[in-house]
Amino acid sequence: MKFTKRTILLLSGGTLLAVGIAACNHGIHFGTPEERGDWMVEKVTKELELNTTQQTNLSEVKDEFLELRKTMRSGREQHRADILAMLQQPTLDRNKANEIVSYHVDTINTRSPAIIDAIGNFYDSLDNEQRAELRELIEHKMEHHRHRWN
Repeated sequence: MKFTKRTILLLSGGTLLAVGIAACNHGIHFGTPEERGDWMVEKVTKELELNTTQQTNLSEVKDEFLELRKTMRSGREQHRADILAMLQQPTLDRNKANEIVSYHVDTINTRSPAIIDAIGNFYDSLDNEQRAELRELIEHKMEHHRHRWN
């Protein structure tokens, strides 16, 4: 009888712990990148009271970043396999490591003009009050991240 009670208590406690961990982790990652991008566009639209043109420009920024993300992740599994294979060798294959890094650098260099243009189009479409509010928002976020990572 004692063994059964102890087993039930341990199983119940373990289940509660697992559910608690799952609930906490759920808040860390929500939705797909597209859903998170849409959420951010809605949030900024509401915060800055954007008009239709400004919203369209902001959506273009989101689309550019999503496209960059997709491009950067396209060879991800192969790169992981290559890195793991390199780590199995007694010496590091510097050429292969440079190829992987160059792929990412080249991708960023290729996509950055379009991203900067999209950001510029959005920023240029804002009025002075919206720019000031955006600066405050970004300064706040930068300060938050600075304290978080120091």
